[in-house]
Amino acid sequence: MRSAAAAALLAFAVPASAAAQVAEAARYITSREAVAWEGRPFDALVPYGADSLQFAELRLPAGPGPFPVAVVVHGGCWLSIAGNDYMDPVAEALTAAGWATWNVEFRRLDEPGGAWPGIFRDVAAATDHLRQVARHHPLDLDHVVTVGHSSGGHLALWLASRHRIPTGAELHDADPIPIHGVVSLAGIADLAHYHGMNVPACGDTPTQLLGGTPPPESPRTAQASPAALLPTGVPQLLLTGADDYAVPPAHGEAYAALAVAKGQEAVHHVIPRSSHFEIVAPWTDPWKEAWGFILPFLERVRTSTRRPG
Repeated sequence: MRSAAAAALLAFAVPASAAAQVAEAARYITSREAVAWEGRPFDALVPYGADSLQFAELRLPAGPGPFPVAVVVHGGCWLSIAGNDYMDPVAEALTAAGWATWNVEFRRLDEPGGAWPGIFRDVAAATDHLRQVARHHPLDLDHVVTVGHSSGGHLALWLASRHRIPTGAELHDADPIPIHGVVSLAGIADLAHYHGMNVPACGDTPTQLLGGTPPPESPRTAQASPAALLPTGVPQLLLTGADDYAVPPAHGEAYAALAVAKGQEAVHHVIPRSSHFEIVAPWTDPWKEAWGFILPFLERVRTSTRRPG
């Protein structure tokens, strides 16, 4: 990650209101620790567009394959304060568990081309590009999951909802690649609900995401918010840290209740002793607890023949 971006992410991870709590508790990792991971390199860096930020990093497990695929989506309030490299530890853990990983980068709201509908178009194009990648690498596209953190959790859920966007909507695609499961790690799942919580961490970025109108009033919410696209027919696992100040557990709980009421398979678990970054940091105890939910979910998706829709 660029040093300026890392510094900005540090500010995002520990806002002034939470700094004293973090220092006193001494059990939460900082974003500086989250981005300091030095793991094994990816196997291939693949562009999916012409812009320098339109790329993804492919990691392949050992063996001949074909391998199920996890599309990994980073957070950072949809802004350039974070890049895909802080999700490398998650990608490596998934790859070690037998999943090919596709760690996506994209243009953010504060970068040229990232404003509405750019950020959505980028993550969609990156995911659909797996069809091209599978021509050269042993990928099993009948078993694809999305795994996202924070605002990347929103995008991961949205990617699994695209088939529900009606014809004529700006974000509609005629043939999105099918997604067979979603893991949302401290993810923003309902733009209107999150906006109403007035969480300081991401400020007014949900409004920026939709082009300037707050989610409760914006007609774009209907095609951009996972909650508005329920039910999707795609199983969803949502995990949130008990002490997460950026995406409080109440948000995930409210979304899961709404999803179940609409006939959607969605399960939300609260991870004790975790703030916002522990559940994407495999060296922490909260990650180990989260992994205890993630691994069985992935195995069920891997062995399932169920189609989304």
